[in-house]
Amino acid sequence: MKCCLLLVWILCLLAACIGEPTATPTPSDSPPLPPAAPSAGDTWTRPKDDAVMVYVPAGEFLMGSTDEDIGAVLDECSDCERSWFSDEQPQHTVYLDAFWIDRTEVTNAQYRKCVEAEACKESGCWDESDVNAPDQPVVCVVWDDAQDYAAWVGGRLPTEAEWEKAARGTDGRLYPWGNSPPDCHKANYVGCAGKALPVGSHPEGASPYGVLDMAGNVFEWVADLYDADYYSWTPFRNPQGPPPSSCSFRVLRGGSFGNYLGLVYCASREGNYPINRRDLDGFRVVVAPVPPEPD
Repeated sequence: MKCCLLLVWILCLLAACIGEPTATPTPSDSPPLPPAAPSAGDTWTRPKDDAVMVYVPAGEFLMGSTDEDIGAVLDECSDCERSWFSDEQPQHTVYLDAFWIDRTEVTNAQYRKCVEAEACKESGCWDESDVNAPDQPVVCVVWDDAQDYAAWVGGRLPTEAEWEKAARGTDGRLYPWGNSPPDCHKANYVGCAGKALPVGSHPEGASPYGVLDMAGNVFEWVADLYDADYYSWTPFRNPQGPPPSSCSFRVLRGGSFGNYLGLVYCASREGNYPINRRDLDGFRVVVAPVPPEPD
């Protein structure tokens, strides 16, 4: 009897061992992880849409414009009025936790994946040849469209403060590349291309962290509601924008190919209705908290 039981046990053990083999994961089967100890400007490829993200470390930076900054902008924009820039003042210090931000604006090709997954609505310009090339930034998206895409890839829209820190770094520079005025090698504004160019077309205009297209090309939706007086009471740590009851506009940052060169700088901000679809408006994504480090 004991021999029979032993034989049955051996046969069961063999059957378990001969079952379907378990595949050993290869590195390509697993989503890429960010560096174990990221430094400013390090990159990470987001697995959902293959977007390259750039690391911005925690710390303080200067947000908004000084009187001198506005004077420099007015020197480049003879038709501008100083009162137009009051919503960028006072300049103030903000502390942000670390985050990852897209190196470029989200493209039509990337956004198409979200549409095909039925997680995003079609852009309002999907069939317009001037703006629908795969490597151009997706435009004609309302704020909710941008939110939907960000959620689909596992992120969110940047706050105003995150966007501006990624654009200017910590030294208070006027433009992503420094303090010298724009030219068509650094940014896409009125008089350059006349339309949105493929993302990453201006490597000379990179920010201190290596983030591209943050001056001109297309405006970018951010998370915050717009309040012209917000900078007079912005919280010091990780500001999230005004409360919902205060206004109905959402903030757009960075200027566009439709703006004069005096209006494509790091602190420039604009408010617009979140339901507006313009061929000037796109977005990029933030992932924060920082993606987990490998064990």
